[in-house]
Amino acid sequence: MKIGDLVQQGARVVKFKGESAPKKSKRVGVVMEIHEIPVEMLNGRSDWAEVLGRTVDVLWANGKLTKGFAENSLEVISDESR
Repeated sequence: MKIGDLVQQGARVVKFKGESAPKKSKRVGVVMEIHEIPVEMLNGRSDWAEVLGRTVDVLWANGKLTKGFAENSLEVISDESR
């Protein structure tokens, strides 16, 4: 994932099952900024850092900017290099 990629919310981190599971968002956004995981979190202090990945700021099609979205909860649907 890199800045400029088009993304959608994915199901790699949280998977809902059953009849009452919320529908997967079809909203599309653009990756605006990627924040690296702090070194202290990678030194055996947090397994969550590996599960969630880096934090990403996403500008959604509705104009809302979400800061700190978990990288691994997003799916790249189109990258800007194509």
